[in-house]
Amino acid sequence: NVIGDKMNAEDFIAQLTQETGIDASQAASVNGILESTFLAGNKNKDTITKLISEKLGVDEAKADMIYNAAIGIISSGVLDKVTGLFKK
Repeated sequence: NVIGDKMNAEDFIAQLTQETGIDASQAASVNGILESTFLAGNKNKDTITKLISEKLGVDEAKADMIYNAAIGIISSGVLDKVTGLFKK
């Protein structure tokens, strides 16, 4: 899982929906895009943004905003996981 143990896909989708205004189905698509591209070793922002734009039928600017929100959510989830290790 790209997101980590503390945040599951449902949490990610709910958070992305809240932050971007896209619906749960679109957020699930973004989650799928991120998981498939990250697993393939492709973390190129332009490639991922283009995939989001095509899959969701939004312009590049909206896709970029969604990408940035998604990466922010993932980063905060990873940060929570790391800081949790040090609290033990």
